Amino acid sequence: MSKRSVTTVALLVAMILLSVSLVGCTPTFDYTDLSVRDYVGSNGIVTAANPYAAKAGLDILQAGGNAFDAAVAVSFAMGVVEPDATGIGGGGLMIAYNVNTGRSLYYNFREFAPQNATADKYQQDYTSQCGKAIAVPTQVAGLLTILEEQGTMSRNEVMAPAIRMADEGVVVTPELAAVIYDNFTTLAKSSSETQPVFFPNGLDPLEEGELLIQKDLAQVLQNIADNGKSYFYTGEFAQKVVDTIQQAGGYVTMDDMKYAMDNYPITSEALTGSYNGYDILTVGSPSTGGTMLIEMLNMLETYGKTASIEELGHNSPEYINLIATVMQLAYGDKEKYMADASFVEVPLEGLTSKEYAADRFTKYKAGSAYLGTAAGDVPYGNPWEYQDETATLYADGTSGDHYSTTSFSIIDKDGNIVTFTQTINSFFGTGYVPEGTGFFLNNEINDFSMQPDSINAVAPYKQPASYMMPTVVLKDNQPYATLGSPGGSRIPAAVLQVLLNIMEFDMDIQQAISAARVYCFTTDDSNSADTAKDIYIEGALADVEGQLQAMGYNVLYYGVTEYSSYFGGVQGIKVTDNGYHGGADPRRDGKALGY
Repeated sequence: MSKRSVTTVALLVAMILLSVSLVGCTPTFDYTDLSVRDYVGSNGIVTAANPYAAKAGLDILQAGGNAFDAAVAVSFAMGVVEPDATGIGGGGLMIAYNVNTGRSLYYNFREFAPQNATADKYQQDYTSQCGKAIAVPTQVAGLLTILEEQGTMSRNEVMAPAIRMADEGVVVTPELAAVIYDNFTTLAKSSSETQPVFFPNGLDPLEEGELLIQKDLAQVLQNIADNGKSYFYTGEFAQKVVDTIQQAGGYVTMDDMKYAMDNYPITSEALTGSYNGYDILTVGSPSTGGTMLIEMLNMLETYGKTASIEELGHNSPEYINLIATVMQLAYGDKEKYMADASFVEVPLEGLTSKEYAADRFTKYKAGSAYLGTAAGDVPYGNPWEYQDETATLYADGTSGDHYSTTSFSIIDKDGNIVTFTQTINSFFGTGYVPEGTGFFLNNEINDFSMQPDSINAVAPYKQPASYMMPTVVLKDNQPYATLGSPGGSRIPAAVLQVLLNIMEFDMDIQQAISAARVYCFTTDDSNSADTAKDIYIEGALADVEGQLQAMGYNVLYYGVTEYSSYFGGVQGIKVTDNGYHGGADPRRDGKALGY
């Protein structure tokens, strides 16, 4: 496939013209300028993985909407500008903090397995992107319920930016151009639907600076705005979605679609923890990321009782060894004990216990890598000892969690915080697009384990375990920060490191997000020997490679540049004395906007 060049002048003109058409007036600044990622404002901040989606949320805030109105607007917009990562064919999780009530909100609209999805059906002829991998989409049910219960504006008002962007087009960003180019095979699965949109010039994919126009998606979004959840989950449209899934070999039925509309989202208060005076509000089941975060912070709090994390020095070899060890220990517990708590017994009290964390942290040894399973150690502890219930043991919950996900955060003029992480799993999900709809169907079944005795085994109506972990942090009972990230299994590692950057090293939010990261899992396919532990580092940390090797690490680089989207794409906000400071990740097309 040949690649056509786009001149700098043409790109600039296209962005300026589109900016005018999206807001209806001449912009006072170029909000698509990715040379500047962060923003400080006193009335509200929106930070997202794409500048057009961030602008959609900002427009809602400036029109008088609250953080929930803006969040729903951004969520629908992200499905337009990042169709590879999210959309109405998927689902997600939301954490919010209401400053007026002092209460947290957890909205779980993670996809679920259809009623006919028994484990035996996935033992043969199953691949990660086949039709069997499609779970019941829950995004629309989640978003519209959030708007109804927490918002102040109408569906048509908050969905208007996404509809307009789909209809008129958005300029393709560098990240999206690369993803389209790299996923030709997936996009070709529904070629009659995807070719006119992503390959409008024959076999040549859209490039950076060209317009992505999605007329079918615009019409579907308009119909949802006009008619609500019932349009998506019942009747002719829902039947079209179900027919597409079943023709591809999947198991979703019309009853499953109706069940999603009637039972989703699932609401509760946030999972809570604490770290050295900070309160952590994050997601519980079916996500594993929030539980892992609390466990990792508890272990680091144990370390802080006798030593100083700050004095180790940011990204020093010993600091990296410390966080790599706690990552391994938490990832090991995740694989063994964490899944959808509505279907299996999860020792949550033990996993989030500070006493259990102290017990786990005895594995840490300064100056030496914890080799874990590479040296034959059991990768998990026994959290059941730290709660009253009798232990229930399952096989390990290994799954295929992917990293084509997106995350965004919002704070409004009153200080209400909303943070989302949402996904369709792999890039462009399964690649299947129902005829005339313009959206991709997820492959979330792949986030289950295919082992029937696993804690994360697929079962009817069960939600697959996920690493997603939108999180809010309070200090002195007041909002302090919020953040989230895509990245599959790298999500807990990314969020932990950014939080430590602001809490331990006093970085501002943009510095904290931009800083180089590492990732160390409990097991790795590429463990080279029982005398070394695999650790992934970004190119910016090349100067510590030798010292990490001396500690017993097998140092691996991911990507060919200083930073890589493999290590997540954090979008976050920090409350400061000078206002709200929004930061966005240079590893994606992130942008923070505010006023």
